Amino acid sequence: MARMRNSNGDDSFCFYKILFDPEIEELRIPSDFVKHITEQATEIAFLVGPCGKYWNIELKSNEGGMFIHGGWKNFRMEQHFEGGELLLFNYDGKMTFHVRVFDKNGLER
Repeated sequence: MARMRNSNGDDSFCFYKILFDPEIEELRIPSDFVKHITEQATEIAFLVGPCGKYWNIELKSNEGGMFIHGGWKNFRMEQHFEGGELLLFNYDGKMTFHVRVFDKNGLER
């Protein structure tokens, strides 16, 4: 997890996931990252894809952690993941995750 400056000049936090299985039904948020979103966490959040399109998602918490759940399937299907891609999630602090996708060859889509 790293802190980075977004395009607005604001600090934000990010994490990455390597998507080995493109058919997964939900995506686990790293437990150390959850502390950055629990203060204002609601069940509803947003993913912003590489082309700027927004997807409504639901966050789900259980004993296993916090997960991007509802809406994840629509997002992954529209992104046509094949497996092996690296997803970089930049969290803006306002329940929105901006997602950058890198192919297996290391190039950003």
